[in-house]
Amino acid sequence: MSQGRFYTRSDQSTTDSLPVHGVPEDILDLSKVKAHVERAIQRNRFTGSADPLEYLRERGCLRNVEGERFATVAAVLCFGCQPQHFFPRAGVDIGHYRGTLPVSHEVIHLEKVGGTLFDQLARIEAYLWTNTHHGMTLVPGKFERVEVHSYPQIAIRELCVNMLAHRDYMIHASAGRVMLFKNRIEWASPGGLPPGVTIDNILNEQHSRNPLVLDLLYDAGFVEAFGQGLDTVFAVMEEEGLPTPTLRDTGSSFIVTAFGRMEDAFAQDLYAQLSDIQQKIIDFIRTRGSVSPQEIRDLLPDRSRRSVQRDTSDLVEARLIEANGEGRALRYRIPLYP
Repeated sequence: MSQGRFYTRSDQSTTDSLPVHGVPEDILDLSKVKAHVERAIQRNRFTGSADPLEYLRERGCLRNVEGERFATVAAVLCFGCQPQHFFPRAGVDIGHYRGTLPVSHEVIHLEKVGGTLFDQLARIEAYLWTNTHHGMTLVPGKFERVEVHSYPQIAIRELCVNMLAHRDYMIHASAGRVMLFKNRIEWASPGGLPPGVTIDNILNEQHSRNPLVLDLLYDAGFVEAFGQGLDTVFAVMEEEGLPTPTLRDTGSSFIVTAFGRMEDAFAQDLYAQLSDIQQKIIDFIRTRGSVSPQEIRDLLPDRSRRSVQRDTSDLVEARLIEANGEGRALRYRIPLYP
């Protein structure tokens, strides 16, 4: 495994725009570039040529050095056939723990995530979303079901993007790190904050360590043009009544910690919010498998026909039961995937 070597940096160069020694353009997967450009054009995020090589040149992903054309760091990270062949630590370590401490006897899952930055984003977001809690509740005062999650999905995505987009890729000794605990998720970016950016001014400063990577992420729809990722995370967490994320700069790493809804927030059964009549209808359907409207009316002989219809209609609208068939063939049952 060879480690990528950069050509000399100029005063105007950022790490991600440097050509990588010994990495010609044919190390890039042009099929990935082509699909990326097509999606960017469809999203109105890119208006240039749809030709993959033209796009790479326009975005600064290819650089000429002494008559030869080489891929830049951003190009290798985003479109390389094997990015970790050149940058072994340009990946992310996932650690998932049962409790609140990163100790070995609490380990649920450990994984090294590689591939392009787009591959990494997809895998990390999917793992976190799959392995955090999801439920549902009813809107107070309305018979309307809404989903409830441990963490807002947009916050998970933005913090994964932030970790990969702003890390220091000159640091070859450390990978990014995501740690999922019972009560929180931590994202750690190697390199700490860039010069001029502090914990106090981070929401106001727009300094980017990897502007070319950000351009590619923007074209892919992962970031906005003016670096609003952390602002979005803070706003969404506040809207959902969750604690404000904490930020730490250790000098060698920048760490963001988000605290989600605890497991006991999902312990309240959705059905406990229903009326006695509605619970009775659901229990009846659950025990029978499926029932007709007449069987529900027979279950509730003292309730008016119109009230029973309203009860069942409300349950269908909330997707707690579903109706199948029409007329005399109409049956109610519990959805397989409520």
